[in-house]
Amino acid sequence: MSLGLNDADVLHNPGIPAVEPWATLFIDAVHDKRYGDAIWSRYHIFGDVVDGKFEKLTVLETIKDDAMRYKEFEPEAYGEAVAFYKDTMNSADTHPEVIEIILQIGEQDFSVVHIPEGI
Repeated sequence: MSLGLNDADVLHNPGIPAVEPWATLFIDAVHDKRYGDAIWSRYHIFGDVVDGKFEKLTVLETIKDDAMRYKEFEPEAYGEAVAFYKDTMNSADTHPEVIEIILQIGEQDFSVVHIPEGI
């Protein structure tokens, strides 16, 4: 559950079609260590969110779904993300629920839930 982008790519890589205001919001959030806001912006940065939905799910549902997939199929990367986000909570973050969702997934048992691949 890494951010998957860096400032230089967002600002200067023509192959990354980042849209405003999300590109600026993403960069500001990363610089301020507001990772809930950064992840929230990251899900919006390509303009794929319409009426609060990314495909058929809300952004929060998509984040939860992605976190479940990472936990199941990329457990090492998921564990690193959990350790990082747990130690970097920021009271200025306006989307703390994003980090809470990622951390809560780590506490849940999905052994009886079918999680399709596709990270």
